[in-house]
Amino acid sequence: MSFEIDWHDNFYGISWAYEKDRLVVSTVFEDKKEATTIAQEIEEWSDKFTRLTIIEKDNGEFSICCYEDPQISKSSEHIGLFRTGMIQSGGYEQAKPMIEEKPPLLQIAYASDVRDMTTYEQISRLVPMRKCRIISEKDLKKQEYYFERTAHNKKNNEI
Repeated sequence: MSFEIDWHDNFYGISWAYEKDRLVVSTVFEDKKEATTIAQEIEEWSDKFTRLTIIEKDNGEFSICCYEDPQISKSSEHIGLFRTGMIQSGGYEQAKPMIEEKPPLLQIAYASDVRDMTTYEQISRLVPMRKCRIISEKDLKKQEYYFERTAHNKKNNEI
């Protein structure tokens, strides 16, 4: 059995919302079929083994990494969400204290036009993130961030 994660990074970006006294991190896809496929998978994630890691970079950008621990997952499909190159300002600065206070919920969203909020559609249920961490890029060297490092290295090697 493989513990490799199939990283999906084809989403437009992150949308922050507040619902049920928790921050909601919505990954916004422009491809409805892909959003639906990923939503079906993450809705099966065990609430006990979900991870969300935000990696802050020295250049003012951040990356986000969400996955279910593949060593514990009952699914044969190990998918994760990874996106880099987002700016640490505006929405992120407002969301960071809420993330540090209480792990957020994850949601998959679809937008036919990402510039128009009225086209946004919730695709998945709200999935609790059990473990949430905000780390610096240099922390990726630590063994506990193996999966985050794998996603980060895969993305950087493709460029």
